[in-house]
Amino acid sequence: MEIPTIGLGILSWRGHRSLDAAMTSYQEADFFSLFDEAMIFLPDPDEAVLDIANKYPLRIETDPNNAGILVGMEEIAKRLNTDYIFFTENDCPLLEPRDEAERQINKARNLLMSGQAKMARMRHVKHYGETFNIIDKYYRYFPTQDTLVAKLRQLLRPEKARRLSGAAIYGSNTPAQKFPKDITDAGDGFYLVDAAVMAWTNQSILIERDFFLNTIIPYCKSIPLGRNINGFRSIEIELNRSKFWTKSGWKIACGPGLLTHQRANDRGY
Repeated sequence: MEIPTIGLGILSWRGHRSLDAAMTSYQEADFFSLFDEAMIFLPDPDEAVLDIANKYPLRIETDPNNAGILVGMEEIAKRLNTDYIFFTENDCPLLEPRDEAERQINKARNLLMSGQAKMARMRHVKHYGETFNIIDKYYRYFPTQDTLVAKLRQLLRPEKARRLSGAAIYGSNTPAQKFPKDITDAGDGFYLVDAAVMAWTNQSILIERDFFLNTIIPYCKSIPLGRNINGFRSIEIELNRSKFWTKSGWKIACGPGLLTHQRANDRGY
């Protein structure tokens, strides 16, 4: 049986300094060699970001217009020809060495291949980086030591408490024991978390290409455009808290993680 292929797809709109830092971390760890294809997609590129992209050994694809995150990720999936896609962004440097990256990618792919998971999160669970406020919300409901206030929050807002329980993979050493209804141990440091308690994320994920293009993207395009980012769809807004996602029964594979989120001081926009 042939091993399904994996492509690396990096989305970067401007932000050349962040991109350079992330790409340097990939090159130093020989990360690119783990993939059957490696591509960076640059919508509306400026000279600075093109100069950075040209320093590294991967295919460069561009578009004269920036149409937002959903279209950017869709274009990556259309332009790659691999069975699975590892999506990441220009401000997501690698923290782990190549051997650990290979181990986690192979484990995540196996969980997807077997049907046990529909998506794998590859963001580091200990060093998750910037703009990650879910962990603070989790600790308000589930502090390291139980408090009366936290118990009252759980009692008064049980649905929110359950939604936040998925963040136990970041805040607990034993998430599957703490929330056995929604989190199961998949071995090798990985957990399977129900989509009811684990939101979709665009950043640092591994997913089957056909599932992404034929299921996720059509659903997101089918619903009326409401809240958005600069007038564009984002996938996260369309999916999260939608019954399509939360009632799907899909599992999200979450391992120790590989990438963090770190923006350079000048994002270029």
